[in-house]
Amino acid sequence: MDLEKSPKDGNRRLSKLDKLTIVNKRFTLSFLMNIGLALMFFGIKLSLAYKCLMTSVDNPKEVNPSLYESSFRLSFILIAIPAAWLSLKFSPLTWFGRSILAHSILLFIIALFGHVHFGFLVVLKFLEGVIAGTAFILFHASWKNWTTAAERSTLITFALAGQYLGEIIADLTTKFCSEFLFWILLSGILGIFTIIWWILWESVVYETPNTHRSISEEEYNQIHPIIQEELRPTENVSCKQIIFSAPFLVLVIVHVFRSWSVRFYLYEINSLILIHIMKFISFPLSGYLADVLVRKTSLTRTHVRKLFITGVYSMECIYYLMLTNLHMDNWVWFLISFIMEILFNTSYSAACINAIDIAPSHAGVTVAITSIVSHGTFLLVFSMDRYLHEIDWYDMVNFIAIIGHLLAGIVYGIYGTANPITVKE
Repeated sequence: MDLEKSPKDGNRRLSKLDKLTIVNKRFTLSFLMNIGLALMFFGIKLSLAYKCLMTSVDNPKEVNPSLYESSFRLSFILIAIPAAWLSLKFSPLTWFGRSILAHSILLFIIALFGHVHFGFLVVLKFLEGVIAGTAFILFHASWKNWTTAAERSTLITFALAGQYLGEIIADLTTKFCSEFLFWILLSGILGIFTIIWWILWESVVYETPNTHRSISEEEYNQIHPIIQEELRPTENVSCKQIIFSAPFLVLVIVHVFRSWSVRFYLYEINSLILIHIMKFISFPLSGYLADVLVRKTSLTRTHVRKLFITGVYSMECIYYLMLTNLHMDNWVWFLISFIMEILFNTSYSAACINAIDIAPSHAGVTVAITSIVSHGTFLLVFSMDRYLHEIDWYDMVNFIAIIGHLLAGIVYGIYGTANPITVKE
């Protein structure tokens, strides 16, 4: 369809219906993505929960939870690059919906046939990582035609918060997975809701605004010309040019230490549900705040990204110094860690959106590589943390974190940008 020929006939035909719609089409997309990710991450957490895992196998003694979880993480990493290629060659929105649907079908299989043998269950968990990893990359690639740079942080962080919503629901329900029939029932209910979600997704989601049958002319004219103008200088950029650009290499360094910090905030196990709720709230709010700062102040998007990333890194350096040298009551550390978690989500949201800022036409590529780096760092630090605890060198980990965060913050403060990489550059 010609880009200049927007679906005006369709708008005239459905204009009355569209005017009755409270929310616009791009927020509808963000909301549906939020629910889709919530359903998927609920299923992931459900199949990872220890009680559910024990009730889904005939012989609990053969279960190795570490192997089971590692199979998921490994496949999540391995599928990143193929998923990035998929996002460049096919419709990301269409395949994102199919990925969520495929995960629900796989969850049925895990619940019904996982008890055959633990090895078979590990294979199924590996496949779940493939599907989840693909959906994660496609999610980021899906936004290039639907959000302008001015509202990118708000829409994407709200949609991404669905993963935290899924974890909240899972935390509330998996504690009851002491009976195999409940595990089957929960999987069935989740699968039914996901199928309903997919039918709705296929009915109301379109790849671009100019192919949407019921978008209003007001919304179309508000976003489509701006998006096309923003994408035009970036569409002919090669993947090699993006990967070896200074903004992307700096972002990779940021993700190394962003993932490093995940392991070190101190929480009591009975507060995890509170932490997930706080993540669900603070993550989208930080994205909304980023866009508000750009609209209401003289700060540019680059300034805001640097404020959220470099500023939080500086505060994390202070946190690690306190962790190494000060001894305080547990409730004080809990309060400090709680505040640092809010700041962490602020910085994480900025880093996630920055991967799309610098390459809106190739977001699948940038997110795939930063995802590999993030998960690899997390696994490395997890092993390092355990080993250094055994030899009483735990302060060394904090020292590395202080130096690393300080250097990463300085480097991003100098070379980081929210401007897209263009052919000219």
